[in-house]
Amino acid sequence: MTKVKFLLPLLLIIAAAAWWFIPHYSDEDKAYYVAVFCAIDHQDEQQFIQQMQNVIEGGNSDYALQKIRFKPGLGRKVVGDWQQLTPDEQQRAAQDNLACQQLLTR
Repeated sequence: MTKVKFLLPLLLIIAAAAWWFIPHYSDEDKAYYVAVFCAIDHQDEQQFIQQMQNVIEGGNSDYALQKIRFKPGLGRKVVGDWQQLTPDEQQRAAQDNLACQQLLTR
């Protein structure tokens, strides 16, 4: 019985800590990163993350009190979603910004 009293709170603490450390992104953040991704050049896959970071952090004014920081995990997720598209879908998305956003947010 004493094991249960000790083990249950320990498991709850471990579960709460695991949930805390898993990144959680808002729908607004996801939509913003998809929009940024759809606006960049899609010729060089090696540069996707760097281009996204340049656009997101490059939009900060020098005098801004709250500067937007690039979230690499969310950037990698959007690139991963892009890589899951078929070549035909990628071609269509690269040519049409709206189609790109629709394909990556489904």
